[in-house]
Amino acid sequence: MQVLWECSEPMTSAEVVQKTKDERERSPKTIKTLLQRLVTKGFVDFSVDPIDSRIYHYFSKVSEDECIERENLNFLSLYYKGNVGGMLARFIGDSNLTSEQITELTALLNAKKEDTP
Repeated sequence: MQVLWECSEPMTSAEVVQKTKDERERSPKTIKTLLQRLVTKGFVDFSVDPIDSRIYHYFSKVSEDECIERENLNFLSLYYKGNVGGMLARFIGDSNLTSEQITELTALLNAKKEDTP
């Protein structure tokens, strides 16, 4: 997804493979399978090349923020039954937070509290 978000134009699977080649050692077949799964899930779409119908041009259907929001909601629903407080309590309890991080989290919670009617 990151490769598609970074590119302003639709990309072929070969172009996606080329862009990811240095970052992770995944086979072209794996990348093509992943693209197809992203199409099935509605994150990515494609258009057929007008000259060669065997070539697909892939592009993102959702922004990075939309994708993160969807995945966060799925994670929260799957593992914490939608209970944000329970998730945060678990993460905070399992983490070695610095005093600076605790201050940041407190500020975020206080800001959220002020926004809540």
